[in-house]
Amino acid sequence: MVNAQKVKDMVARKSSQIVNSVSGNKMQPHKHCRVCFQPIPLSADPRVCKDQECIDKNAQDEKNQRTVRTLMFVFFGLFALPYLISLAMRVL
Repeated sequence: MVNAQKVKDMVARKSSQIVNSVSGNKMQPHKHCRVCFQPIPLSADPRVCKDQECIDKNAQDEKNQRTVRTLMFVFFGLFALPYLISLAMRVL
């Protein structure tokens, strides 16, 4: 049989060791810049540092992502439209 109290004590001891090792690190919680990976505060909304190059690079990346997403939907529509039309023709 398993001793439940012994297991609970072991889990509590391990979790307290993990908490102590994390809190003993003396590093404040933070995020990292998406471009240069420098530590930034948690409150930074666009996740970039204050360097102008990083801000410009992030804006360009977001613009590229929007463009690729739009093109993906357009190409998907181009391939799906003939299929949907052929299905509609079979039903009629």
